[in-house]
Amino acid sequence: MSTPLWAADTMRQVITPSDDSIVLESLPSGPRISAPTTTTNTSSLASQLERVQSLLTIARQQGDPRYLGYADAQLRVLLAKHPADLGTQLLQARLLQANHHFDAAERVLNTLLASPSAVHSEAALMSASIALVQGRYAHATKRCHQLTGLAMLPFSLICQAQVQGATGQASEALARLNALPAKQLGLTSDQRTWWRLSQADMADRLGSDNSAEDDYREAAAAGSAEAVAAYADWLFWQGHARDSLSLLAPWTAHDGLLSLLTRAEQQLGLSKSATAHKQQALGRWQAFLARGEPGHERELATFYLDVMQQPATALRLAQRNWTVQRETADYRIYIRAALAQSAKKDLAILAKWQASTKFEDVRVQRWLSAGNAALPSSNK
Repeated sequence: MSTPLWAADTMRQVITPSDDSIVLESLPSGPRISAPTTTTNTSSLASQLERVQSLLTIARQQGDPRYLGYADAQLRVLLAKHPADLGTQLLQARLLQANHHFDAAERVLNTLLASPSAVHSEAALMSASIALVQGRYAHATKRCHQLTGLAMLPFSLICQAQVQGATGQASEALARLNALPAKQLGLTSDQRTWWRLSQADMADRLGSDNSAEDDYREAAAAGSAEAVAAYADWLFWQGHARDSLSLLAPWTAHDGLLSLLTRAEQQLGLSKSATAHKQQALGRWQAFLARGEPGHERELATFYLDVMQQPATALRLAQRNWTVQRETADYRIYIRAALAQSAKKDLAILAKWQASTKFEDVRVQRWLSAGNAALPSSNK
């Protein structure tokens, strides 16, 4: 489940560069919306919360870190003024989730779920999402069943299917999702994208390529960075690096998508653009690592394995990522990095996890059977 993942549980560390050559962040170019860091006394709380939510949405869709910062600054003001407001607390949990502070997000959500409230279902759905990302399927199931009422029925069904799909019942779960009447559910564009990505992921892991492509294409059409990344990665591994490149070309401002673009360019032998984009991506990722912030280890591991061809570094990043996230992409990059390093201990850890969860993935099985990392040059 990939609902929007969103003020850190601790204050962010202030970094003072010791030299003008140190890059703290590479920001996308182009126009941006006005983002004041304070709220006005004339604005209602509801309108201020809506403003913060819009910033979180932009951050998720565009992958632009500036908007998380804007949201953080404005939300701190609202939390100071309205610490007991449920809507404000819910947005706090969303921002924590976006910054990969999952434990802190859960603490906020547990407070909201301790008693019935207007945001109870939203809190339960967010908690289920975090649990699915972390591979805590029993907890996710519990939260899925807390989504009560007619309006939440579609979300409860999708939530339960996602747990099924990750625990040995992917075929049954995919059939349940495909049977849902899309036009009758009244889902927003973001919610439809979430649903389509869930279906695409299951179909991909089952080897149902036509079904996976239909859902990936429809999800990516909504224009979110997450969906574009998923579809572009699928195209790449299907042997369609040029189609992957075309999809990624407008997204050079997004660190993770720039890495995928560079990988496709290398595969296609476009050495001039690949070299330029590789240096650009390397500078961004090195700045990210220098700041010591959590998150994005999955994208970093992919970059160092596929673009930099440094499997030892990729494996360390994949190991770190696995302690936090256990979705399909996390499983795959850890497997590939472990195979590239012939890391038997890591492969044993993953085999034990797969046996306990019954997680199905035909592509991983092919990689394991081949006995190598299936690096981009092999396109296996």
